[in-house]
Amino acid sequence: MSPKVSIVATDSHRDPGPRPGADVTFLPLADDDGIPVYDESTPDLIQELQAAGAAVDTWHPARECEFVSSRGLVTDALLQIGVGIGSSAGWYALQTLLRRRGGQVRVVAIFDDGVQRRRAEVTGEAADVVEALEKLDPFSSEPS
Repeated sequence: MSPKVSIVATDSHRDPGPRPGADVTFLPLADDDGIPVYDESTPDLIQELQAAGAAVDTWHPARECEFVSSRGLVTDALLQIGVGIGSSAGWYALQTLLRRRGGQVRVVAIFDDGVQRRRAEVTGEAADVVEALEKLDPFSSEPS
């Protein structure tokens, strides 16, 4: 089954997105009364990407964040990742990380070329999500 893909251009540069100097910036999945909420897998994913040589962090300082597991039968089976992509290294590191995963994945990636900010959301089996991300590659010098 094909992954669900959505790409939207946005004017909002006030919202969290790529952080200058970071290849990948993990973004909160929600806000709970002013406290940014990240998926509990985020610290492990950060370590995995850092071990691969990527500059990675959360948008908010870790001491200000809440890391929680998803709730419910549907969300428990779905790895959810929200990231700001600041470089091609981050884009490709994210794909490498997902290639080692199985099951359902939802990726929300925000990337900024200095002129326009875009938000891509891809949901599906991990391998299908990687394939969709390869086709969406905002860092490719050739049109796809």
